[in-house]
Amino acid sequence: MIKLPPDIEIPDRPLDARYKGVLRGLLTRIKGLYDAIYKRYGDDGLDLIREVSSSYGRDIARRVRGDGDPLPIKDVGLYLVKVFNNMRSEGEVTEFTDKRVAIKVPLCPYPFDKVEICQAHTSMERALVQGLNPDLDYEIELSVPAGDPFCLHVLKKRM
Repeated sequence: MIKLPPDIEIPDRPLDARYKGVLRGLLTRIKGLYDAIYKRYGDDGLDLIREVSSSYGRDIARRVRGDGDPLPIKDVGLYLVKVFNNMRSEGEVTEFTDKRVAIKVPLCPYPFDKVEICQAHTSMERALVQGLNPDLDYEIELSVPAGDPFCLHVLKKRM
């Protein structure tokens, strides 16, 4: 923390309120950066977002899984819920079986308004899921940026 002179105080805010405000600002900043990258570089910009996001997802998967066996679909689904909870996302798990896990999120925390940017960004989740279990697929079946009333993030076992 920054040390202030003895006669100056900043009112303290609860940690949860600080976290929520800082996170909202960071997510809005990421959205602004993505919008600027896409506006300036078009499809090449989307490729860059995909590349960086995928790399980040693979890094997380390596830390979580290590040298262990692939995680079962339900464990991967629970890990995704942790990721969403860290982003302060509201929503609910609407399916939770050995073949499919679906997570419904009513509002994008970023908040993306372009489908292309949403798809490029979620390369992170796709790479994370693949890294935790290569026999699983990740997709967004419904998306707010596409005009749907909510986002539906789905994990599926490959047939």
